[in-house]
Amino acid sequence: MTALHQDKALASAIARPLNQILRPDGTFDLFEMRRHNVIEHDASMTRLDARQGDNYTFQPAMLQAMFDDAHGGSLTVQTLAKSYNHRKRERKADGGAHMPWNLWFVNIIQTVSFLNTADTGGRLEQDVVKTFYEEERIPTVILNNYNTRTSTGLFVYAFELLYYIVIDV
Repeated sequence: MTALHQDKALASAIARPLNQILRPDGTFDLFEMRRHNVIEHDASMTRLDARQGDNYTFQPAMLQAMFDDAHGGSLTVQTLAKSYNHRKRERKADGGAHMPWNLWFVNIIQTVSFLNTADTGGRLEQDVVKTFYEEERIPTVILNNYNTRTSTGLFVYAFELLYYIVIDV
């Protein structure tokens, strides 16, 4: 079995939202993870909003917009903030509603979660990102990295993201 080497606090925090879709016997259907405003939420960086119809299918043009924000280079917290702000402006322009605070925080965390999970020095190379989103698999470079990922690391990235969002890079 392959693992992503997370400390207990990080693994618990990531799994906790699943409690909302658990049956009494402790199981759930993967399809339930699509339920709007549970784990899935509007303002995703790579998927449309629920009001736009298909909020589940990966949108290659949205990923390309993230690469464009990075000017062809690696994705970093700073480029993710730029993409976050672009997405926020797009949602506002097409009538998207504000997210509740709890989902806004989830969105911030999810924006940097792959960066934390990858543990590649704060940079995500485009081939790594494409493998994850387009092929829906975890790249070997990440699986072969035995460093422990932590909730502290995730929160550091989240606060750095907030900084760059506020200064609107």
